[in-house]
Amino acid sequence: MEQLPRPRRRLHLTRSEFTHLADGIAGPASIRVLRRTQRNRTMLVLKSLADTEAAVAASAHLLGHAHRRDPAAADVLLDHPWLAVWAIDRVRHGGTGQPDYLPFAALAAATLSGWSDAAVPVTPCAGLVPVPGLGVLRPRDGGSATVTPADLTGPRWTPSRRWRFTDQSVTLDLHVDDLDPYRDCFGLPLAARLAPPRAAELERSVGHAWHLLVAYAPTHAAEVAAGISTFVPLAGGTERGHSVTHADAFGAFAADADLDPVNLAVTMVHELQHSKLNAVLGLVQLYEPTDPVRYFAPWRTDPRPIGGLLHGTYAFTAVAEVWAALRAHPELAAQATERFAVVRAQLERALVELTRAGSLTSAGRLWADRLAERIGQLAAVPVPASADAAARREVAEAERARRPTITTG
Repeated sequence: MEQLPRPRRRLHLTRSEFTHLADGIAGPASIRVLRRTQRNRTMLVLKSLADTEAAVAASAHLLGHAHRRDPAAADVLLDHPWLAVWAIDRVRHGGTGQPDYLPFAALAAATLSGWSDAAVPVTPCAGLVPVPGLGVLRPRDGGSATVTPADLTGPRWTPSRRWRFTDQSVTLDLHVDDLDPYRDCFGLPLAARLAPPRAAELERSVGHAWHLLVAYAPTHAAEVAAGISTFVPLAGGTERGHSVTHADAFGAFAADADLDPVNLAVTMVHELQHSKLNAVLGLVQLYEPTDPVRYFAPWRTDPRPIGGLLHGTYAFTAVAEVWAALRAHPELAAQATERFAVVRAQLERALVELTRAGSLTSAGRLWADRLAERIGQLAAVPVPASADAAARREVAEAERARRPTITTG
């Protein structure tokens, strides 16, 4: 099928790219590599679907035409997290019973490429026509319809919220998705459309969080700017401070909308690490998935499989680096020092678990070795002896409480 462009880049990492990603702060260039590999994977999956299903082929043809008109605009849609989630789920499980997402992506690509008279047949989902990254349309009769970009206006059209934050010439462009029904892929209750005052409050919190990252953790801020694209607010009543990513939704995360700016800054860094590692795991095997052992993860109440332990160690290493940097903030020094001490103690204990994991491949062992170097650097960061002792007691008490449930085979 030639409806879609051919992938323009290989689906693997060079050793240098892999090493930089393992080192944590790989920079925007490495994020762009991961984004391209994710886009190419999505294109390959869509091609596979289009080769066997006429309905998908028709939408792929529309998306391909939009791509020829404006490749950069169509690439935005090929990068859209819900398109990848839908496409991969469609291949793995035949879908979830929702209408195909590709027609919605084709409509958005036509809109972004200036193809104003494109006529796209769509079947609404939950009474809505989502236009990825742009908004949702409420069709008049709620049934199947043909929609053009010119229809995306008026009282039946609700635009998405897109926020831009620039601090010290570093810009975060963020799509805050509280509309698209396909965002419901995280297994947690989602916030409905935010009322304007609530949205304004959240926008102020994100802006403050961005200022903290740029001012105190600029290398992590540069990665977040390159990697984080979509924020899905969770519903009220969700566990305080909860946040989550989806393995196939690169650059998207869902989080408690009531997070304060400090924890929101840390959360963005944390969740980006999961997106990065998920992308790497799609390209490189770091461990044997059949490993039956469950490992102690100090930040969890349940024992974790090797993949969960590796994910947590990678994400919390970046978290510790951010807390270490925030110690320089005059009003956050005490909080940051306490949190840094706890997370560092957790990482040192997690590293013991990784060391005993026999299921890591040679690539996985290299990844773990790089993590060990970063954690070793954190060990040299001075904190008051009382904070360090309290943190180690907390980790030891957590292990005593959980150790009986950890299995070894």
